[in-house]
Amino acid sequence: MFGMMKLRHAARLFVCVGAFHAPCLGSAQEAAGVCALESAVPVEIAAPGFDLELWTMDGRRLTLSGLELPPGAAARESLQRFLAERLRAGRLVFLAAPTATPDRWGAAAAGLFVEGEGSDAPLVSLAEAAIGAGLARFRPDPAAFACRNGLLAAEEQARRRKLGLWTSGEYHILDAGRPETLFGKKGMVLVEGVVGAIGEAGGSLYLNFGPRRGDFAVVIWKRNLETFVRAGTSPRMLTGRRVRVRGLIDTAFGPRMELVSPAQIELLGERVGDERVGGERLGSSGRR
Repeated sequence: MFGMMKLRHAARLFVCVGAFHAPCLGSAQEAAGVCALESAVPVEIAAPGFDLELWTMDGRRLTLSGLELPPGAAARESLQRFLAERLRAGRLVFLAAPTATPDRWGAAAAGLFVEGEGSDAPLVSLAEAAIGAGLARFRPDPAAFACRNGLLAAEEQARRRKLGLWTSGEYHILDAGRPETLFGKKGMVLVEGVVGAIGEAGGSLYLNFGPRRGDFAVVIWKRNLETFVRAGTSPRMLTGRRVRVRGLIDTAFGPRMELVSPAQIELLGERVGDERVGGERLGSSGRR
């Protein structure tokens, strides 16, 4: 009874909305499900091992939606301790609707809510708490789209306070205007800069961050553009905007990053009216 009362109380306090008006992929119900505290149900979770896999006591395999697991052994151990403490026996844990389709490893993306600090604290998102402690970064998977504002705010706070992962230069945000720094980067990286020009070639749209071939560019397949537009971001209208993108770097044709989800891009501030990249005014045509 106490647990359900706390759940209802927390549901009134916990606001989890997307940065835009629609989910990026899948149905709105499924995309909002992992951060819909109102529909969460009590669950028992086994203590996470070093692989950080989460299993319910009835045999379901889960991943925390929106949580990018750190690659280093020490960082994973810190995250393991954090998760084990908050999922330990006797603490309230609630499971928000996992996605209907598991990934290729059989795990369903889900949201978990746990007791906050203090006896009167509402339930909090476990992924948001871990990211806010600097133990992980936001992963822009489609299921987490509706929760991205809270997760990104937690990441920003941890980054500003230099907590956990953010004490290491390995995770700092890279400058789109310095493409030479992007080579050799493994795993998910964050890149920030001003979109100088929009280019098109074949079935692709390019957000160019510099005037020369070999400068950083973001690639979006035209067939995916409607997904971005429905989410409130029109890639064709981003010239002059400062943005932050996250994903994998491909250096086969110069450093570039493919975006498949609006969750991968953040709009930062207003349009830059007279931005220069590499000392040259950027025109309206792309180079691709």
